[in-house]
Amino acid sequence: MKAKYFNKSEEEKIFFSALKEKVYEKFKDKNTSYGDARFWFKGVFWTIVCYTCYGFLFSDSISKMTFWLLYVVFQLSGLLIGFSFGHDASHNTAFKNKKANSVLHFYSFLTVGIDPMLWGLRHIRSHHLYANVEGSDIDIDKNPFLRLSPTHPWKPKHKYQVYYAPFVYMFTLLHSVFMSDWVYLFSNEYDWMKRGVPKFELYLRFILYKVFYFSLVLIFPILYTHFSWNFVTLTYLSASAFTSMIFIIMLVGTHFFDEADYPQPEGEFLEHTWAVHQLYTSCDWDADKGWARFLSGGSNCHAAHHLFPNICHTNYSEINAIIEETTREYKQPYHHKTLFEMMYSHFKHLYKMGKPD
Repeated sequence: MKAKYFNKSEEEKIFFSALKEKVYEKFKDKNTSYGDARFWFKGVFWTIVCYTCYGFLFSDSISKMTFWLLYVVFQLSGLLIGFSFGHDASHNTAFKNKKANSVLHFYSFLTVGIDPMLWGLRHIRSHHLYANVEGSDIDIDKNPFLRLSPTHPWKPKHKYQVYYAPFVYMFTLLHSVFMSDWVYLFSNEYDWMKRGVPKFELYLRFILYKVFYFSLVLIFPILYTHFSWNFVTLTYLSASAFTSMIFIIMLVGTHFFDEADYPQPEGEFLEHTWAVHQLYTSCDWDADKGWARFLSGGSNCHAAHHLFPNICHTNYSEINAIIEETTREYKQPYHHKTLFEMMYSHFKHLYKMGKPD
């Protein structure tokens, strides 16, 4: 990763100081750094849904269709556990104790398949610092299928990416499970990301996590249900593809949308301060809707999360209103859309990126 330096604009610093003052004043009599009752209710709710459906998979009386439907709900609700618990745990905003956050983080990703420690390291040490900066934000790294940024080289196949992108997105989670995780763990290119974490701990947690994951989603259903191994495997693959699409729908447009900025720094210097950089590169969707926050774990309030990652996501609705008001007051950018508008903007962006420079 290439480290960059943010601009020290006094005007932008004044804006962020004013924003922080308003936010901390709003919550001066409330503990916002750790999970509250709303946080635990939501996470426990999805846990009950997830593992109740999982338990019914082993019933001798269910049909293939019922098994498939239960498995899809098991995978989807498992993903929502990750949104509700795992994201906050990675930022140490579920518990006050870091070890407790680490345990919750591990558990929250059990049905997702992406190694929680590696994901947390790249999420915090790369993406949260340098969103949408080529060479610094891993989430915007070049990939062989899609051109997501104007900093990526154009190829003729990208003319059609707006049409084939949904098929690519169906395999996002499987690609992470079977390829990306292994590259992040073993490639020396990502040593900067793993710095400070003992190799033994990284490898041990990785092995334990993959053993738990594959046992849960494949081995136990193959061994202890009355369905054939090939039907269970097909169910796993199709449910993963469906879950992957939901994952992408909720997240991909939060940074890859039509009006997003993809900073190309002059040397080592970026155009804006860190806080304003987050606003230029993030998009909220239905941030004022309770159902959206319930499903997304606050990821729909993306600006609030990037600006205040040390605050539990159940407080983002109040923070979001302050961000909207303060950005208008200080004439700073703020992107907000409905979920449909965000996805439309994302595909509009894909179409634009599919044209030759």
